[in-house]
Amino acid sequence: MKPIVVAYAIGLCAISGATGATAGKLEPREAGARYGQALGATLICYGLRTTDAVPLLQATYADKDRQAFDREADKVLTAWREASICHAAGGPNPCRLAHIWSCRDALREIGPDGTKLPGLIQQKTD
Repeated sequence: MKPIVVAYAIGLCAISGATGATAGKLEPREAGARYGQALGATLICYGLRTTDAVPLLQATYADKDRQAFDREADKVLTAWREASICHAAGGPNPCRLAHIWSCRDALREIGPDGTKLPGLIQQKTD
């Protein structure tokens, strides 16, 4: 997979327009994708951490919804893990750019002022 495709997959390319106010109404797959995005961003992006909202998001779903949530979260987290090793990159610069773009998109979408599901990640303060 080329770095730009990886960045696209990691960034999730705006699956929906959910905001913090509608977080309780998210489809399980969308919520799982954002959960996986939050965990993945903390693996690659320097100085980021998940917030207390991440385990609460996961606890919102049960039974079949939880299974759909977990499957989507696993897919997205796997994409972040694969991107972290830069196996498909054509060299260090494309890999670095994919990481930068993915981290930027994660902060835009699920950071403190996120456009998709705000408040899942934030800058470390310690």
